[in-house]
Amino acid sequence: MTDPRHALPGTERTARIRARSLRLRLASVRAVRSARWGFLGSCLSVADLLAALVEHLDLAAPGGAETPDHDRLVLSKGHAAPALYAAVAGWEGDGTYAALDSPYQGHPNLRFLPGAGMTTGSLGLGVPAAAGLARGLALRGGGGRVAVVTGDGELQTGIALEGYQWALRAGLRNLLLVVDANGHQSGGPTRGADAARRMLASTAPAFAAVDGHDLAELDAGIERLLNASAGPAVLWASTVRGSGVPVVEQKPVPMSWIPDDETLDRAEHALGSELRAAESALAAFSGRPRADRIVPGRTP
Repeated sequence: MTDPRHALPGTERTARIRARSLRLRLASVRAVRSARWGFLGSCLSVADLLAALVEHLDLAAPGGAETPDHDRLVLSKGHAAPALYAAVAGWEGDGTYAALDSPYQGHPNLRFLPGAGMTTGSLGLGVPAAAGLARGLALRGGGGRVAVVTGDGELQTGIALEGYQWALRAGLRNLLLVVDANGHQSGGPTRGADAARRMLASTAPAFAAVDGHDLAELDAGIERLLNASAGPAVLWASTVRGSGVPVVEQKPVPMSWIPDDETLDRAEHALGSELRAAESALAAFSGRPRADRIVPGRTP
C-alpha cells in the first residue's frame, strides 16, 4: 500500500525524489536478499533522506576527481550502505553486496568506491569526520558542503556529540547534520532521543524537524538548511524503520533481522510496481510548461 505521504507529488522535483527513493528501497531489498545479510530496516528508513539529499547536493561523479567545490555525502550509519550505493552510484542491488573485493561492501569503503563520501565503520565516527571534512573544504577556499546522515541511537555515542560540539565552535556553515530518527538501535528502542532532539534544537544555528517520509516537507527542509546563513545546520527527520515494506515496518526484531526469501520476493514485486507508477507520474511532468519544472542540482 502506498504511504499517503508519498502520494501525488506536487512538483517534478518531489516526483523525482519519489522515484529515486523507490529505487533505493528496491536495491536494498535485492541486496539483502542476495547476501542473506544486512540491515534492511535501516536501509528503508533512510531511503527518502538519501533520495532527497542527492537532489540538492553537487556530488562528484563516481570515480571522478573531487574538488573543494564538490559537495560530500557521508553515511555515518554505514550499515545502511545499500541505500547509499543506489543513491550515489545508481547501483541496483545485484549479488555483489558484501562480496569479497566488491565495491559494494557491508559498510562504505573509499578504497572500493571513491564516491562513498568516507569509509565508515564503528557508529559515531562519521559525525566528527564529516565536521573535519567540512572544515578542510572551507580552509581550501572551496564552496563544497558536507551532509552527514546519522541515527538517533548513534547520537548516544560520545564522539558523535563531541564532533557536533566542535562543529558548533568552528561555526561550520557548510555542514548539514541529518538525523534518521527511526526510534531503534541495536539494543532495542532508542532511549533519550527526545533529549537529543531538544539539545540540537536549542544549540544548532539552523534547525528543522520534519516527517522524514513526507517528501515535500523533507525537500523544503533540506533546501532551507543548505542555504542557511549560519551553521552547522541540523535536520531532525522522524522516520519509520522498514518504511515502504510493511512486513518490516516497526517489527520488534533485531536490526539485522531478514525476512524469508518468499517474503522478500513479494516485497520486491510490490516495490517494482510502485516504482513503475512513480516513473509514469514523473514522465507526466515532461509535458508541462518549462516554468512549472524544477531543474535538479544545487539550489541557486
